[in-house]
Amino acid sequence: MEILKEAQAKKVQNIYRRNIERVLGALLVTSDFWKVVDYSDLPVPYTSTIIKVLEEKGYVKIENDEILLTEKGLELVKEYNIAPYKDFSCEACQGRGVPFYKNIDFYRTFVEIAKDRPEPVQQFDQGAVTPETTVSRVLHMDMRGDIEGKEIIVMGAEDDLTGLAIALYGGYKRLLIIDIDERLIEFDNKIIKELGLKNVEARVHDLRNPYTEEFLGKFDVFVTDPPETFAAFKAFIARGIATIKEHGGAGYFGLTLRDSSIFRWQKFQKELLRIGAVITDIIQDFNDYMNWGYHEETKAAQIAPVNKAPEDIWYRSAWYRIELLPGFERTNEPISDEVFYLDEEGSTT
Repeated sequence: MEILKEAQAKKVQNIYRRNIERVLGALLVTSDFWKVVDYSDLPVPYTSTIIKVLEEKGYVKIENDEILLTEKGLELVKEYNIAPYKDFSCEACQGRGVPFYKNIDFYRTFVEIAKDRPEPVQQFDQGAVTPETTVSRVLHMDMRGDIEGKEIIVMGAEDDLTGLAIALYGGYKRLLIIDIDERLIEFDNKIIKELGLKNVEARVHDLRNPYTEEFLGKFDVFVTDPPETFAAFKAFIARGIATIKEHGGAGYFGLTLRDSSIFRWQKFQKELLRIGAVITDIIQDFNDYMNWGYHEETKAAQIAPVNKAPEDIWYRSAWYRIELLPGFERTNEPISDEVFYLDEEGSTT
């Protein structure tokens, strides 16, 4: 509780005792700060603050960019019977419940095509997931009945090439891919043309602008990947829901515990229920993100207690599926630029 109070005094409010325990448990198995963030499931600013308090109190020391428990820290862990972080995730499916190799030809085709993808850029808050993640997303969608014969819109999430992957997979009735990044849309259209893919269109669109009638109520399924301020999440999910024809329609998106706390998840989930959606699936750590080239320019790099950049996958998000109930709410308002601003939890933009 003493450590918790010190952290809260540094303007980190949305934490509780278990968060301290998880950081200490992570430090029992790794000295890599970015792995501690991963294992403790906390936003980067919160993990960084806890580490700094632990250092100030002599429970950890930082040497050569490694975070090490001191003798005093090890005594603390023993006194409170804190267990080390454990990972019993299925190695075959990488914890997703959907092995990417279930359709190995699809996977190999996607990997070959994706190797020439445009690099993520900070301007659009991009960060690409691994090919295994993208393929597993598509297989999961098909398993849940959300591809075959469906009209699908992928909106503002094409840095992962999810729309292109669905186009390669096939079986849908109609597929529309929209993104603000012209590079990604040009890449998609190039592949669509070369392979002669049918019933799919990729076009540039800025989601900040309200939809025209051609989008509203025209689709069965939407896929997006919203920024994680509450205002941005609310706006992006509203955009997706506005495209759905009728109740029973589905939406997919990712949410992290790297840029959002569990308290914000609660707000997100209450908002989903308010607008008439029910959460049918939350698969934790489904989305594995490859490290992006602009890490050094992010707030996360600046506030980290170490200078070493991430070397392994550490940024992950849960894969959410929602389904819309009768009477769900549609809105179609402009999205202000202010919703994208970083807050006390976000740091990786």
